[in-house]
Amino acid sequence: MLAKEQGNAGEELAVTHLCQQGLELVERNFRCDIGEIDIVMRDGEHWVFVEVKSRANEDFARVVEQITPAQCQRVRRSAQFYLLSKKLDEHQTFMRFDVVAICQQPEQLHWLQDAF
Repeated sequence: MLAKEQGNAGEELAVTHLCQQGLELVERNFRCDIGEIDIVMRDGEHWVFVEVKSRANEDFARVVEQITPAQCQRVRRSAQFYLLSKKLDEHQTFMRFDVVAICQQPEQLHWLQDAF
């Protein structure tokens, strides 16, 4: 499976899982000059910005280790831009940053709420 196909399949699994947990899908693959947010969801009053990491055959810990501090910062800054684009004040908006780590062999999905 190509990396892009693997990423798309991982995002689809993540959206399905999060919707089953009661979250509402708002947007996928939000892009701006600063970076990208894989998935934007709502969990009650909270805006949830989700980073999805999907790998073919690595264990969960190695998948999570691949999220760098610089990547977390880009996602945070992209989320600020997202909120501004929706005319929301980041200081008056509840938000959190989640990670969904997916290992395809064996198939495992781990959802880390408020990961960074």
